[in-house]
Amino acid sequence: MKVVANGIEMRCAMSGDGECLVLIHGFGENLNVWYWQLPALAGRYRVLTYDVRGFGQTSMGKGPYSVALLAQDLSELLKTLKIDSACVLGFSMGGRIALEFALRYPRSVERLILANTGVETSARPEMTRHREVMTGLLQQGDIEVISRVMAKGSFSPGFAERDPTTLQRCMDIRRQSDPAKYLSIMKAVDEALDAPVDLTRLACPVLLIAGENDALMGKAMAESMKAAIDGAELKLLPTGHASAMEAPDSFNQAVLDFMDEVGGSEPRAGS
Repeated sequence: MKVVANGIEMRCAMSGDGECLVLIHGFGENLNVWYWQLPALAGRYRVLTYDVRGFGQTSMGKGPYSVALLAQDLSELLKTLKIDSACVLGFSMGGRIALEFALRYPRSVERLILANTGVETSARPEMTRHREVMTGLLQQGDIEVISRVMAKGSFSPGFAERDPTTLQRCMDIRRQSDPAKYLSIMKAVDEALDAPVDLTRLACPVLLIAGENDALMGKAMAESMKAAIDGAELKLLPTGHASAMEAPDSFNQAVLDFMDEVGGSEPRAGS
């Protein structure tokens, strides 16, 4: 369905019953990326998925763009849907949005799951090179090349050859957005990644999920975040960046275990 929230038209979908769990996709993706999660999670929770501003079928709206604006989009979407609070899971870019949302709207977040995401504590050569490569690709604007490169780079070495079906689905999902909008959003996300964040301000239970073969946002970054967040849990998976696609069963179980451990699956009043 489509709703108007924060001045833009947003596509969203709701599945299941119970306590609300919001899933926020990564860069270049849309709500269809949760194909591997919905059957398991919607069996226990009311799962809200949506297209982030500028991706899928959600409009771009006017700038300037920032992660704070993307977090505000989620806040207004929840208000429009009359959801007072929710558990929030964000992957990669979506994790940075989820983190911003939890810091700005703490009363709206019951539990927070940050998957394959992080905040930079210092400049890293590999991240600088990654941004340069991505900028070049996006400037060319060839959605086929962008989809193929981003999809293959999301998995552990050799995974794409072992599971071409998952790779193809990942590429198909990435083809569903307009790459002309990507640069503005990527700049906003990069600025947020580089900005200092006081993780000690998080006021809800936190689960971190990281891939051991993730070269950009892997084990070291997750362990650094865990040390900064009081009581945070960390689940390491034998995957690359896209752990939810590469090891969906393990990813889903980690989410369900965390949700059950810190709150259960009973519906909340007002949600």
